[in-house]
Amino acid sequence: MHRLVVALASLAALAAASPALAQSLKSDEVYSSIAAQPITAPNPVLGADGRVHLAYELYVTNPSKLFVTLDKVEAVDGAGNALASLEGDGLGAMMTDYAGTARTLPPGGTAAVFLDVPFARAAKLPDRVLARITAKRQEAGPDGKPVPMPASAPLPATFTFTGAETGIGRPAVVIAPPLRGKGWVAINGCCDALTSHRGAIMAINGRLRVPERFAIDFVQLDAADRLFTGDVHKLESYAFYGVPVHAVADGVVVNLYDATDAQVPGGDAKGITTENIGGNMLVIDMGGGNFAFYAHMQRGSLKVKLGDTVRTGDVIGLLGNTGNTNAPHLHFHVMDGPSPLDANGLPYVFTRFEGEGVANPAGADFFEKPVPADIDRTRLAGPRQDALPLNNQVVDFGDGK
Repeated sequence: MHRLVVALASLAALAAASPALAQSLKSDEVYSSIAAQPITAPNPVLGADGRVHLAYELYVTNPSKLFVTLDKVEAVDGAGNALASLEGDGLGAMMTDYAGTARTLPPGGTAAVFLDVPFARAAKLPDRVLARITAKRQEAGPDGKPVPMPASAPLPATFTFTGAETGIGRPAVVIAPPLRGKGWVAINGCCDALTSHRGAIMAINGRLRVPERFAIDFVQLDAADRLFTGDVHKLESYAFYGVPVHAVADGVVVNLYDATDAQVPGGDAKGITTENIGGNMLVIDMGGGNFAFYAHMQRGSLKVKLGDTVRTGDVIGLLGNTGNTNAPHLHFHVMDGPSPLDANGLPYVFTRFEGEGVANPAGADFFEKPVPADIDRTRLAGPRQDALPLNNQVVDFGDGK
């Protein structure tokens, strides 16, 4: 009994002398109800707009029994200076709600926020980037639907916190273009729109992966700016079907598939499995942790086999329409491993190309009809060096010489 009395007295004295041990949050700690973390550190890449982009994702989870609505997400530096901001409808356009709607996460809900943080080309990048999130809490009513927090609630309805800290990854790899000629459109490209590539977060072996973060679907327009002429369902209607595809760097072939037939363009892909989703494809290990992935190529057209060494500019196969595709194109991206799905996408820049404007895929219906694409020739025009073509940019890769 004497020992217990002494112990209790010692604890009381310690608590009186050390207010920091009180059972409450410190001034810089916020009860946030949600958790947010980056999936990977962002890698800087120079875009064709002359700015350096940090494109990355925040994975947000709600382990509480409350409804939480995201109102604003800012990327900030270590001093709290805002670098980029998304709010309201703009935030909703760059966010995927896996459970919930209109930026509201229900109890147990998750979401992903897709950030693009641009810098001037000559700007010094911060050592780290954090997220400052402003959100609103609501209770669950008797019917399970959200209702306002009562005035007597211990938590404020609206709150702001800063977290999800990440460092900055290594810069983009410099490679040669995989195609030749003019009129190539960078469909589903990076960085400030939520495309089928940008939003493709996958779970492989229990880990979150974003393999297509910087992926591009290359299609080519003809001299009249049309994607095809004639019947949309015939491969021969696409003049670029079967053009040569080139190695973007020296390397070794470490993954290859060549066992699936062409899809009928203009319709839904058939017979897709996790094995053939990329169609006939290959992966080249370029060294330095960079792997180049080429997808949807023609069956029997691959010029290499596993273990072969390739040189920059070598023809490695022909552009096709195999796998998960509804029109001929070359899907290309760089990743940090040899598996097209079990990897994270890395940025890359092409040694040179000429910008020819930006296409508006929704403006002329050129995917369904043999009509000219709607192209703004004033945007992203002119020569580019060591840069990444941006979403829907039309580019001329030249003849490769």
